[in-house]
Amino acid sequence: MIPSLREKVSEWYASEKKKLEGKSLREKIEYIAEYYWIQIVLVVGGLAFAIFAIYRANFAIKEYWLYGIFANTMENGGSNSPLWQDFEEYAGYDLKQKNLEFNASSWFDPTVPGGTNNSYYQAFVAVTEAGDLDFVTLGKEGLQAVGSSGRLLDLNSEACTKIREKYEDRFVYCLPYDEEYSTEEVPVGIDLSDSLLVTKYHIYEDSCVLGIGAYSHNLENVEQFLRFVLGDEAGDPAGKIAA
Repeated sequence: MIPSLREKVSEWYASEKKKLEGKSLREKIEYIAEYYWIQIVLVVGGLAFAIFAIYRANFAIKEYWLYGIFANTMENGGSNSPLWQDFEEYAGYDLKQKNLEFNASSWFDPTVPGGTNNSYYQAFVAVTEAGDLDFVTLGKEGLQAVGSSGRLLDLNSEACTKIREKYEDRFVYCLPYDEEYSTEEVPVGIDLSDSLLVTKYHIYEDSCVLGIGAYSHNLENVEQFLRFVLGDEAGDPAGKIAA
């Protein structure tokens, strides 16, 4: 008869117990460390991962003050970058309540065939559809292509009244793929080619357009970011963000 798993474990335990008989505590520890270190590492690693996963699921901060993607740049514009640090100081967000997330490691080109068939674009779509994405910046043509897909907010919407009143002269337009939505061009971007993103932080060298995520819940904070990068006097009374 083939022994059961329980019987095998019992036999192994009895064998190991016999080997340890008569050994001192130090000798027992040395024996276990020598022959079972791999198993110990796996168990400890598994427990650490489980604790981390439980913490993330129950206690980690999940909401955002602002979530922005700076796509197609080789410069450091992500979280904890000089750009992030300066804006965090300017905005004065309490990061114990919500996160401030800047992602500058995303690369996709929606203007060419197959340019969106990569994990970066899929991640962009995921955070957009989840309602986490507040804004994305790209070159003009790339931003227009993304806007045509319907993943950027129509700046003619009522929610964008303040943005439209202040920045309409910077609007970038595109023609939606969905003709049922509109057969005319709609505004989907704000030209920031003369902003601090170009002149101070050099995230882009020339063309830079910001689009707002279609399901963003933080339009006031997007407006604050626009004031920051454009150095608006009303949003920068002390001249803290001058280039």
